[in-house]
Amino acid sequence: MDRQRALKLAAVALACTTLAAAAQPSQILRQQGWTVQGETLAFDLTHAPSECLARTSPEIEAGRALFRSPALLGGPAARLGLSCDACHSNGRANARFFLPELTNRAGAADVTSEWSSRVRGDGVTNPVPIPDLAGVGAKAGFGAARNPSLSHFVRGVIEEEFQGAPPPDEALASVIAYLNALDASACAPDPAPISLTLTANDVRRAIDAARGAEPATASLLVLSAQDAIGRIVERLPAQRFATSRNALEGLARELGGWRSSGDVRVALLTGHDGWRARFDAAIARISRRERHTYFDAETLRRHLSH
Repeated sequence: MDRQRALKLAAVALACTTLAAAAQPSQILRQQGWTVQGETLAFDLTHAPSECLARTSPEIEAGRALFRSPALLGGPAARLGLSCDACHSNGRANARFFLPELTNRAGAADVTSEWSSRVRGDGVTNPVPIPDLAGVGAKAGFGAARNPSLSHFVRGVIEEEFQGAPPPDEALASVIAYLNALDASACAPDPAPISLTLTANDVRRAIDAARGAEPATASLLVLSAQDAIGRIVERLPAQRFATSRNALEGLARELGGWRSSGDVRVALLTGHDGWRARFDAAIARISRRERHTYFDAETLRRHLSH
């Protein structure tokens, strides 16, 4: 399968995931699908461990965006909406991760699950604790086999553990750069709120990174931005925020048009400024009513209790 077809299938999968979640009244956020149910659910869905990013650069920003995108993975995981960030929230350990296909206890994942991998599946439920990735670049070995190459290990996770398409070399290098930039000394106090501002910045940062990337990586980064817009839309109550949802969905479709235009870099060059102005305006309108969105823990708690 060529790269463009793989990207198109990933986009369809993300759209189907969003529609499936919308069809289930009890599940409004994709994240609910891999989060422990219980009294703290609303808090868990509106907070995450702090990100320990010691430095940044265009390459690190690209890796950061891809780390948060299901498009980097493949198979059932990508169709469900899982990304590297699902297990490693903000590059840390997600202690509330619980997906029956991958674990039988919170904060752990089976890296040899047959559900996610035809290559590594061993038919045994044997989850291991999800590691904190802050400082991962300083380690001498990775995984149970103590692989000495972080790049080789991450490629194996993408292609073998989750059946993802081989990533462009530039994309993989950017993910490694992001991981190497995670430093425990840069961690802020936990937990960190998941806010509209931060999620909107995920969109902006992905688009900005795409502007300096090679075509294949740029396309993946624009797809990452589309996914981040989806993470905003799902936190907007449908009736109260119908206009804002429609505006953001239209902006996401424009990004899809850039990806299918033949040269995403030309589209980024010619369309970015106008698109960015409309995106910023849409976010500004929502921010004035953020306490009525599902970024707000109490608003989400009330909805989940119905």
